[in-house]
Amino acid sequence: MRLNLVAPLVCVALTTSALHATPAQNGASSPAAETASPADHHRPSHIAIRVLDQVEQAKQSLAANQTQTAMEHINRALSYRDQLASLPHAYGQSRIVPLYWEFDDTSVLGQVLAARKDGKPQPGKSAPITVDQAGTQYTFVGLDLNKVRNRLDAAKSALSSHHPQAAASSLGRIGEELVVMKVQAEYPLLAARENLGLAEIAIMNGRDHEAAAALKEASITLEQYANGHAAHRPFEAKSLSKRIASLSQTITQNQNGANGKIDRWWNEVNSWFTHPITD
Repeated sequence: MRLNLVAPLVCVALTTSALHATPAQNGASSPAAETASPADHHRPSHIAIRVLDQVEQAKQSLAANQTQTAMEHINRALSYRDQLASLPHAYGQSRIVPLYWEFDDTSVLGQVLAARKDGKPQPGKSAPITVDQAGTQYTFVGLDLNKVRNRLDAAKSALSSHHPQAAASSLGRIGEELVVMKVQAEYPLLAARENLGLAEIAIMNGRDHEAAAALKEASITLEQYANGHAAHRPFEAKSLSKRIASLSQTITQNQNGANGKIDRWWNEVNSWFTHPITD
């Protein structure tokens, strides 16, 4: 039996400079452009990071009153931007190049959820550990090539007209106009599997009341899954939910065979996943 409780990831503020070292590569951070392999330098995300690097250097040059150097960095940024625009892509008409993306699995314990709803912790209460919510958050950060082109052209024009402050303002807007998208989804089937895992651990350690609570929550989340539009096995889920609910009501009086039942139910629910946990 494997219990896969994943703690929420700490949110990281993504700035232009931070993105220099966080190119998109299958949802995980990879080495910075300076240490990447030659093949990496041709990936859209690495070229996009070069655009941002040249923008940052142009801003620093303007701050140091080095307008000629700033213009050189703007031209390099434009060159990298045009290189990106010429690559085969599937980012739609807006031409958005991914810089970073991530899937973050989270499980919210019942005690935590209760504290959130009450607005304050309850130190005097000792509640069984259950998983009330489980889900995934998808985070995406991308570079809009059309907006980048407009901002770089505006900065170049302002600098040619001897307006360095206007040029700096246009360059600053590039970092502010990064495309950021976050999507959250709850997965009651995942919560059901984790609650069955908690129930088995509890019964193995002689904590029958904790097992009863976890089984009750597993039954509830399975029912939620069965009633959802995405359920692939609604009838099996409803049937299993009733069997789990029945055991949750009797397990404190009779634990005979409970461990084997819970283990079989965990494996049954696990088999419903596209990518089940394997030994």
